[in-house]
Amino acid sequence: MKQKLWIVLCAAVLAVCALCLYLGRDPDVAASVPKTGSGIELQAVSDLQRDSLYKLGKVWGFVKYHHPDPAAGTVDWDSALFDVLPDLMAATSPAQANDVLADWLAGYPFTVGSDATAESWRQLQAQYGDFSLDTAWISDRSFLGEAVCQYLERLDQTYVGERANGYAAFSAEVPGVDFSLERDWKFHADDDGVKLLALYRFWNAFAYYAPNVNITPVDWDQALREGIDEMLDAGDRTAYMKALGSLSSKTGDAHVAMVDDTLSLYCFYGSHFLRCSFLVIDGQVVAQYCDEKETSLHPGDVILAIDGTPMADRIAELSHYFALPEPDKFGKTLAIPLLSTHGPTARVTVLRDGQQLELTVQTANQLFAPENPWKNGTLENGQIGYIDPAALQEGDVETLMESFSGTRGLIVDLRQYPSVFLPYLLGEYLVPEPTQFATLTLPNPALPGSYFRQDSFYTGAGTLQATGETGAPSYPTYTGKVVLLMNENSISQSEFTIMALRQSPRAVVVGSPSVGADGNAVSLKLPGNVQSSFTGMGVYGPDGEATQRVGLQPDVTCLPTVEGLRNGQDELMNKAIEIIMQP
Repeated sequence: MKQKLWIVLCAAVLAVCALCLYLGRDPDVAASVPKTGSGIELQAVSDLQRDSLYKLGKVWGFVKYHHPDPAAGTVDWDSALFDVLPDLMAATSPAQANDVLADWLAGYPFTVGSDATAESWRQLQAQYGDFSLDTAWISDRSFLGEAVCQYLERLDQTYVGERANGYAAFSAEVPGVDFSLERDWKFHADDDGVKLLALYRFWNAFAYYAPNVNITPVDWDQALREGIDEMLDAGDRTAYMKALGSLSSKTGDAHVAMVDDTLSLYCFYGSHFLRCSFLVIDGQVVAQYCDEKETSLHPGDVILAIDGTPMADRIAELSHYFALPEPDKFGKTLAIPLLSTHGPTARVTVLRDGQQLELTVQTANQLFAPENPWKNGTLENGQIGYIDPAALQEGDVETLMESFSGTRGLIVDLRQYPSVFLPYLLGEYLVPEPTQFATLTLPNPALPGSYFRQDSFYTGAGTLQATGETGAPSYPTYTGKVVLLMNENSISQSEFTIMALRQSPRAVVVGSPSVGADGNAVSLKLPGNVQSSFTGMGVYGPDGEATQRVGLQPDVTCLPTVEGLRNGQDELMNKAIEIIMQP
């Protein structure tokens, strides 16, 4: 089961929208070998020490991403963190703590300056700059002292344009950040240095390389403060993963994942799962599809409790460890852990036809993955074309669109996650001329924490030819109606595809708001062989409208119902067919 679940979760971590994560680097062998640990064990932490740890986390991250030596790959900044921790914890006053930091930083001198590549990035930022992280704290003398502030201010005026070998690296092929040179460290429950490293690594990576750090549901600085105690209190592997989950939950980023070989967060209540999928209807968890091997659960059953724990309590508990864009948007993010249970059978309380029933159901030690009952092809006696993006292979779009010529309408079901990239190719058929559908904000390699706008995201007839990505002279324009289906499970590439295809003058989006996690998911290794991820590019509509945490809005709201699920109806498909068949 764990191998299959691992594959599912890793696919979610590495799923991208417009661009894929750059994996072509050949990292130094030492960077891929797990280290033994820091050897640092802290006792009860005082308020002074807690404040010093907060201060260290911010200073360490700023220097790690701004210093020219780490950018060149010549400084082991993890070990540097472990070097300063004992002296910092021994400081008896804030002033002494600042002196410790100043002496430590003096061991990493640099020359203030800027290379030619960095200057071109600075000019780009001046012209197209969108967002820059607020780092005014580096000049707060009352917080850091004179010497540390001077060091950080000088570093803030040092720009490195070539970052091919840094902890946060960039390549010419993909305009996104690459964290693959981060090294692993073995997890030990009593190694507080490594646990703090995990906290600092994720917190700073998100601070400097997540374009949506300014819209987290919890102030990101406060998340660091809270994370210190949670991480130091982690007495075993499960508690460590919960501490990481608690930190990441404060991002509100549905691209966030925390996956390790124990899968403890996803097997939250056990390593077995109910044999059904679910939809959220009026805040309730309702069985959608059920495994035919388990006949106790029925589609349309409102699941009230599992093993005696009310679903509302499960949702509340899991929300502490998983990032939800908004409290009511939990269906996609909690799809795996919410239905986890501890044994081969589970006690499930459901509401069915107005009656509360207590069921004993057979579970499975692997996830239930229902097949989409709708298949690629035509509906309504050949009058409507249907595309399931999850079932496509390369070349299928061209074949299907040829077969759909002359149909009254086309349904593209973006409740399903695409297996091939559709915004441009399908846009050639559906959008009559090149049309901008998105603006992206990309991280600036020379200015950690800064993003610039890129408006060149167009789709429509002739776009691929204009960009030189295909040799085909043109694609036939589809003249029928177009209905795009969207719901609470539409995320990332599904959302990007909807943004592109709704530019068709014949398109209408039917359903409910999407998740609101668009842009590529960047991957970051954390100590203990933990693979994490978060959104690495900002995605906005053509007029600058936000998508992150907000989601896309339908043109026609259509929601599933308990009665519809019970009767085997798909209300969204019914509405799409109705729209197309109208005169």
